[in-house]
Amino acid sequence: PRAEQVADDRVAIAVASTASGQALAALLRQLPACLEAVGGIATVECQFDLASASARDFLAAVDEVISAASGEPARPGRVLDVPVAYGDAAGPDLDAVCRTLDLTRTEFVRRHTGREYKVAMLGFTPGFAYLDGMAESLACPRRDTPRQHVAAGSVGIAGHRSGLYALAGPGGWQIIGRTNLELFNPNAANPFRLGAGDRVRFVAADA
Repeated sequence: PRAEQVADDRVAIAVASTASGQALAALLRQLPACLEAVGGIATVECQFDLASASARDFLAAVDEVISAASGEPARPGRVLDVPVAYGDAAGPDLDAVCRTLDLTRTEFVRRHTGREYKVAMLGFTPGFAYLDGMAESLACPRRDTPRQHVAAGSVGIAGHRSGLYALAGPGGWQIIGRTNLELFNPNAANPFRLGAGDRVRFVAADA
């Protein structure tokens, strides 16, 4: 892949996987002119300081990093077990989702907890974790009408992904449960519990 200038002070690079994107973003952050590099699901976007490097020079530097990059990162990411109370007040959409998928609540929970998920990226709302790895049989569309308020710790599904709300906020995902695990600590060096490349295992828990 090659870097493409998408704004006066930004470049973007298409990547083959979220893992290689996170690895590339980490390398780009080491460039002197780099202000921020963020790995997404299929791209990396990098903002640079125009006062210390021209766009032409920065593009050349990024292309050198890409050529030297080894691809997938060696670090497999942390593994976090997330206890989840499924259904009822904690997961108000679970029963409707089960009807759509023609599954019992017990079978849905068994399939949802039977996988290891990978954090593809954070975004949408601060700390919201997009999780790859959900069983295809659980794929479900978003809600027709988004909610104005979704509680922190809520677990949702939309399309072929699960998601974790680190903070309360609006959202249109189907809310199937909630965890009481602290996902955001403003006093910590890294306020958000999860980062791209980390892995999640959901564990069914009592409300």
